[in-house]
Amino acid sequence: MFDRSYLGKELCEIIAHPAVKSKSFTMYKKDTDESIYIKGNMPGVEKMEVTREGLCVSLNMPGFEIEDVESGFEYDTLIIEGKRDNEHYIAGIRVPEGFHMEHHLIKREMHDGMYKVTLPHVDVIEVEAEKKTNRLEFVAYH
Repeated sequence: MFDRSYLGKELCEIIAHPAVKSKSFTMYKKDTDESIYIKGNMPGVEKMEVTREGLCVSLNMPGFEIEDVESGFEYDTLIIEGKRDNEHYIAGIRVPEGFHMEHHLIKREMHDGMYKVTLPHVDVIEVEAEKKTNRLEFVAYH
């Protein structure tokens, strides 16, 4: 789906740094418990807001059509990648808890060069449960 070679070129400095002992981005995140904010040659400034629909991320991508842009997930990161002619752009934004991170639930729109992705809220259902104790009672007779 996504061009991992481009992503690797953009982020290899993190892994190549002498202080970093990890050999992959997944290991880096596991070892440091830090998310990596990824941004490489992405036109426009992203805007992220929470609405009634969910988490909305907007990117100004003039000249791109919706067919030129892919959106998906790598672990807890929303990856937005645009390709056309000789241009290749990619951005990664960490998704906070409380939003669906499933490819088929991504709502994508493109209006006048503004690409918008919406991730729906996770429905939280509160359940009240009674805690029962398993207690054995012994009766001794004399």
